[in-house]
Amino acid sequence: MKVIWTERAKETFYQNMSYLEEEWTESVIENFIEKTDESILVISSHPLLFPLVSKKKRVHKCLVVKQVSLFYRIIGDEIYLVTFWNNFQNPKKLKL
Repeated sequence: MKVIWTERAKETFYQNMSYLEEEWTESVIENFIEKTDESILVISSHPLLFPLVSKKKRVHKCLVVKQVSLFYRIIGDEIYLVTFWNNFQNPKKLKL
C-alpha cells in the first residue's frame, strides 16, 4: 500500500529528531530512523497488524520504539501517517 506522510507526521517526526539531536547520541538517532523505516515498511505490507485505537477515525497505533508511537489511518489503498507521539506525554493531549 502507498504510504503518505501528513504535514503533522512530518512535523512530529522532526520534533522527535530535534530532541534526540539535543539530548542523545548519533547511534540513538540512527536507531530511531531505522526503527521508523522498519515500522513503515511493516505497516505498508500489513496495515491491519497493529491495534485499532479509534474505530470512529480508523486510526491504528504502531510502537516504533518504547518512547515513540506512530499513529496512522487507512483510507482505501493508502496509509496516512498521522502523528509520531512521545509516549511520556499526557495522553489527553493526543489529537487524532
